[in-house]
Amino acid sequence: MFYKTFKVVLRTLHKGQTEEFAYVFEGKSLLIGRASQHSKADFKLYNDFVSREHCRIYMEEGQLLIEDLASKHGTSVNQMPLVPGNPCHIEPGDSITLVNGLIEFMISIDNDLTMDFTPVNPEFQQTVAINEYLQTVIINEEAPIKMPTKEFNCFKLLYENLDKLISKEEIVQQVWPERVGDPEQIVTAEEIASLLYRVRKRINGHFAIKAVIQKGYYMESIHSIYRTYNDNHSKT
Repeated sequence: MFYKTFKVVLRTLHKGQTEEFAYVFEGKSLLIGRASQHSKADFKLYNDFVSREHCRIYMEEGQLLIEDLASKHGTSVNQMPLVPGNPCHIEPGDSITLVNGLIEFMISIDNDLTMDFTPVNPEFQQTVAINEYLQTVIINEEAPIKMPTKEFNCFKLLYENLDKLISKEEIVQQVWPERVGDPEQIVTAEEIASLLYRVRKRINGHFAIKAVIQKGYYMESIHSIYRTYNDNHSKT
């Protein structure tokens, strides 16, 4: 990962709690917990349902991670509950909620900060080959990425609509067509979040899947992100 500094923003306001943000970078661990006289939390929350040491966000080898610290009321990423002690990869656009959605944090890149990046060769063109029969994706002639049916169909939908917003309903129609219209088999937000998490892991380093709160998701090429960054700064 090339961007080295992330901004964690508290979105929900509570009594005694003003909007706050903190930065996370390599070597910096951000502890989130309940405010108290002896609190060691970097992000202190005035809420009795928050554990003293609820969760922590940190970077390790360029990857941004979150870990629930055996909190009483839990931590979720994009509505998917975390298993205490199991670090979860997060990225800009992800929503982190505590206490069943009562408190929400957002992850973003702060454009006011200097960002580390690797220059991109302008002659480089990303290539993607999708094999429907084998359900594989080959990116830049690297080893084929084999995907289960649901992950493959989700990737294909997002890739064919690169940089375009795709609603949750469209994802359900593409991935779970057999459950569309069946009131007894409604696809939950947790199922969608879990699916996207698995797809992200498979394409990590090539594409990023971003969430737009209450609207849907879109996928963009990592290559295009850095190319846009370079183009913008070459004009300054």
